[in-house]
Amino acid sequence: MNILGVSCYYHDAAAALLMDGQLVAAAEEERFTRKKHDSSFPKHAINFCLQKAGLTADDLDYVVFYEKPLVKFERILQTTLSTFPKSWGVFRESMVTWFDEKLWIKSKLQTEIGVPVSKILFVEHHLTHAA
Repeated sequence: MNILGVSCYYHDAAAALLMDGQLVAAAEEERFTRKKHDSSFPKHAINFCLQKAGLTADDLDYVVFYEKPLVKFERILQTTLSTFPKSWGVFRESMVTWFDEKLWIKSKLQTEIGVPVSKILFVEHHLTHAA
């Protein structure tokens, strides 16, 4: 089974590829863009992982994003409400990122990588640290 993990739009965007449970490739986007802590969509890191393994998007069983966008929204809202009104500025900035990037991540992954939506999964962010 081939699983591509993707992290982006926060800090240190990256991709990692597992083949039958073994890590075969991983890279941070900053390695290719030369932008320290690059948070952009990791298209270069994804391409690196696929090329290193000799795979194409058609060979992927799943693409997994490092967090669940709606859970992230809930966490942002809870944090904002618990520290309001001091948190208003941070909340506005967080919402811009969330609405512009994370809310639409499934379609971005589908378009950029070329996998069907049925192969895109989301995991709880804190569980990704355990992996």
